[in-house]
Amino acid sequence: MKIYKVKTGSSYRFYGCKKSSGPVIALTKPFKGSAVKMVAAKGAYAAFTRTIDGSDTISVVDARTGKQRRGLYPPSQIEFDVDDATPQIGAAKLNTKGELVVSYIGLGDGSSTASEVYIYAFDAGGDEQLLDSGPSNKVGARTIGISGENVTWTHDGTTRTAKIGEVSLDVTSGGGPTEGTVTTSPEGGIACHIANMTLTGNCVGSFSPNTTVTVTATGAATATVTISGGCSGVHAPVAGQATSVATCQVQLSKAKTVKVTFS
Repeated sequence: MKIYKVKTGSSYRFYGCKKSSGPVIALTKPFKGSAVKMVAAKGAYAAFTRTIDGSDTISVVDARTGKQRRGLYPPSQIEFDVDDATPQIGAAKLNTKGELVVSYIGLGDGSSTASEVYIYAFDAGGDEQLLDSGPSNKVGARTIGISGENVTWTHDGTTRTAKIGEVSLDVTSGGGPTEGTVTTSPEGGIACHIANMTLTGNCVGSFSPNTTVTVTATGAATATVTISGGCSGVHAPVAGQATSVATCQVQLSKAKTVKVTFS
């Protein structure tokens, strides 16, 4: 496909056509200035952004027909900067199926100047999949890539991978005063260290749909370990045990979150 931005009078519009044979198809409605931007194109699909009600939306359009395959608002759990000039989308990439990976730039926690980056994938049906999140000095918003169903990005200088269509499990902190680690079985990439509200390592994992995942949270011998949210488990200190370990199992029919507290 070839895609063109055409000016008519004071308005612009994007058009597409199949190489060498046409026809020319309108891909967007007319717009002023830079109200609409093309952020990605692959095969027969193009992705355009437009701000609607303060949210930077993405439309994936089939350039062969001009029909919008889907329109995507940012995930509801992301808090964005109130400054309209601050971009909400760091980067976007498409595959030849019209599936999408997007990095969103959310508001930081105030402890530094780093913003919070969230990396999401959207499958052919538009279902969202959280792949990773973290401060912008750790997660590269512009490092995302997609090849077929495989997504890549960097976190703390290391390349991470996930597959579109898998289901995500997100580990968060309950804010307890002690620290510990969280791992999962089967392997899904989670190796998260929690110290109060600070999370390090990989706290988001991707698993095959309907996988039953065992979550294991390990704290000091004197800690009470509590898991809540997607599944529940509690372990209180026991004399003679070197660590305090809580476990629970969660079936990932959809994306879920577990909160872990070491107290």
